Amino acid sequence: MRKITHYILYILIAFAALLNIQCSGNGKEKTPLPELVHAESVMFDHPDSALHILEDMPMPSARRDKENHALWCLLVTQAQYKRMMKIPSDSLVRIAYDYYKPTDNARRKAMSALYMGDINYELRNIEEAMQYYLEGKTEVEKTDDYKTGYLVMVSLCRLYLYRNFADYALEACRKAYDYAVKDSNKRYQLASLKFMARCYCISDSLSKAIDTYHKCSELTLELELENYYYDIQSEIVLVYKNKGDIEKSLEIIKSFPIKYQPALLTGKNYYLLGQQDSAYIYLNEALKTYNIYTKASAYEYLYKLADTPQYRKYLKTYCDSLLFYNDSIIAIDKGKEIIAYKEKYDHQKLITEQQRLKLEKADAQRLMFIITICLIVAIAVVAYLYQKRLVRKETTIRKQSEKLQDYMLQLHEYETQLMQNNRYMEELKEQLSGQEMNSEELHEYREQIDSLQVENGRLSEKINSLQHHINDYSSKLDKARREADKFRNLSEENLYLKQRERVLADYVADNDRLVKELREKCRVLENKEWEALEDVCESVYGNFITRLQSFCPTLTKQELHLCVLIRLRFGNAQLATIFAVSPASISQKKFRLKKHISESLKNGLPEEMTLDRWITEF
Repeated sequence: MRKITHYILYILIAFAALLNIQCSGNGKEKTPLPELVHAESVMFDHPDSALHILEDMPMPSARRDKENHALWCLLVTQAQYKRMMKIPSDSLVRIAYDYYKPTDNARRKAMSALYMGDINYELRNIEEAMQYYLEGKTEVEKTDDYKTGYLVMVSLCRLYLYRNFADYALEACRKAYDYAVKDSNKRYQLASLKFMARCYCISDSLSKAIDTYHKCSELTLELELENYYYDIQSEIVLVYKNKGDIEKSLEIIKSFPIKYQPALLTGKNYYLLGQQDSAYIYLNEALKTYNIYTKASAYEYLYKLADTPQYRKYLKTYCDSLLFYNDSIIAIDKGKEIIAYKEKYDHQKLITEQQRLKLEKADAQRLMFIITICLIVAIAVVAYLYQKRLVRKETTIRKQSEKLQDYMLQLHEYETQLMQNNRYMEELKEQLSGQEMNSEELHEYREQIDSLQVENGRLSEKINSLQHHINDYSSKLDKARREADKFRNLSEENLYLKQRERVLADYVADNDRLVKELREKCRVLENKEWEALEDVCESVYGNFITRLQSFCPTLTKQELHLCVLIRLRFGNAQLATIFAVSPASISQKKFRLKKHISESLKNGLPEEMTLDRWITEF
């Protein structure tokens, strides 16, 4: 029996291992098409070539090859964005986003979220862009894709920075710089340091800003980026201006080649130095731009300049223009909404984490479900084997008891015969000693005595043999009875296990996702959900559906569904909600079902037997 138990345990372990292998194999991804692999390999350095490859290849079918279709949509969007093409909507990359979101592919999820954010940012959908960037940040942290990590974080930094949220921007910028260092990409390092310096400017850490700008300048010289070098120098000029060192600021500007001198900054510096004519010239030069922030700033200083008699005639014009551009900035500057959205996203992230934990719990419950089913089967098998062994032992005990009884009867007969022979011998000896007999009579008596002694010897041997058999069978019987007692105890334990089996089965059923959902809030079920409930009953309650259909093949689908819900212990009120009928209708359904089942029984259902009890015990 111990061997049988071990075999069952080995089967369970092997089954669990097989299940683990099966589960681990489900997450295997399809190999992308060679064209997609090639396009992605040249994407960062040659986006034109990548786009050419993608446009020349046949677009993967959205129905037959969803994975490659999603990747194609993502890479096309990436190539278009890198080529700075105008993308009118997020419809293409949304295909990739929707495909990858429920998957475990964190890298693809991060990339699709990044470009969803970029496109929505360009479309001025700031709140949506924030959401996608934060999603990308969450996913890219699970990968070692440093390029995508940098792009996500620098996008976040840019969004925060231009809305003057220095703390958020600095945090994102530092993370972007870390990704750039890990990727050994000096251009990325340069861009992140530039944003970092701007963060310091916003937070009035001007010394840190200048130091960071100098690091940027060194990188631009190393990379031989002349235009970028003077852009950095212009921002250094701005820092000195904000520090109040106007002379130093102008000094640096004058060292620039004419084409790199920033008109707006130069005009502001001249205004602060009281050189109004020079200020007027450079501020008007600064208006030759499409940047509304630059225009607003230029009009602000021109409005201030109009306080002087020389330029007072332009006061109304400058005032109107300043108001116009300030209103435009307010219209797109939704900083408070961004922070609110970030907080909302953080909350959603918490909810998502809770959902992840719920999924993990569901997976654990699913594994527990499988293990429980296996245990139920194992308990049933062990109980059957122990019960069969007990019956066999009791049969052996009965036969041995009968045999022992026969031996005892024979022993009693032999002992009685032996006592009778002994008494008869004593009588013969008394007769021999008390009477005078002739030789013939004396010989006859002695022959009788000898015959009785021989017979007594045989009886003694038989008695000894029987006694040996009795002792042997008594020992065997005692052992068998002890074993029988042990098996009776095991049978009692098996009965307890049977009860536990029912409890476990109910527990497994109650922890099914759909069953739990219906217990919390009942609703009308779809066909797939009915199939799911049937599967639960079939697996948990020992082929309940199969046995029920075999017992009563004429059951309708609705009657079968009613049996399933009754077996899952749903009340009449819950049944009424699920079937979308009144409780009175449920009672009528149960009455008709009981009559139908009763007709399938030879003697029908007993009157005291309720439908619910019969189905539960079936």
